[in-house]
Amino acid sequence: MKQAPISLPNLAQICQLLAEIAPLKLAEDWDNVGLLIGDRQASIGKVMTCLTITPDVVGEAEREGVGLIVAHHPFPFKPVAKVTADTASGEMLWRLCRAGIAVYSAHTAFDSAAGGINDQWTKALQLADCKPMLPLADNAKLGAGRVGRLADQAPAAAILKLAASFSGSTRPRLVGPPDRGISRIGVACGSGGSFVSAALRCGCDFLLTGEATFHACLEAENAGLSLGLVGHYASERFAMDALAQRLQSAIGELPGAAKSANDRDMACKVWASHDERDVIG
Repeated sequence: MKQAPISLPNLAQICQLLAEIAPLKLAEDWDNVGLLIGDRQASIGKVMTCLTITPDVVGEAEREGVGLIVAHHPFPFKPVAKVTADTASGEMLWRLCRAGIAVYSAHTAFDSAAGGINDQWTKALQLADCKPMLPLADNAKLGAGRVGRLADQAPAAAILKLAASFSGSTRPRLVGPPDRGISRIGVACGSGGSFVSAALRCGCDFLLTGEATFHACLEAENAGLSLGLVGHYASERFAMDALAQRLQSAIGELPGAAKSANDRDMACKVWASHDERDVIG
């Protein structure tokens, strides 16, 4: 049965809904999650989702009368000593506060949540017997990353092709032989190179992530672990689109919850501006 839309007249209630979708206790210790800018008692007329807050996204929110931006990546990420327009980040903060636009981020909590980004990846790759790669000490069913198995062994190149098609990745990369037979896959969206060791401990022969450093790629190759890289943006952006739809169905009294039209893959912008030189590590 389809859940009836609920009335969410203020920011506090929308924050509660988001915390139910992605419990903040699942976030990594270093992360900055939850309500980052805003008045919990403020009325919200429109919600917008995006992966990363940029000047273009702020401008769109101002023009569209958005009351809340749900951004995957926290902004601000680190504590700030002053809020002035002397820096790019300071100017965005000032504009958001001046316009009364709240900011909420679930980040690694949404990565790890049931039905979150990594769970959505396991469904896209049609994995079975899925569980966290790094389970919580008090609940083995919850935790960071995911690991699961394929029904039938498949070549590494075919898995990367499927992942690229699902996520819209324009520059997928593969570490390891393209014809290597893969049965057990680990998933860690975003910058998941740090999951190489965990994937190996879980018996994975393939790790799918957004991006990884040279040394993480080298570690995977030396250990015989195939590494599929679809790009940081592509590994997470689709989930923010789905979150906008989920909020739209839940927030019945609002004009809408929509994805930003100005959310862009900055890596692709850099790539396109440098001809054939590969400037993305």
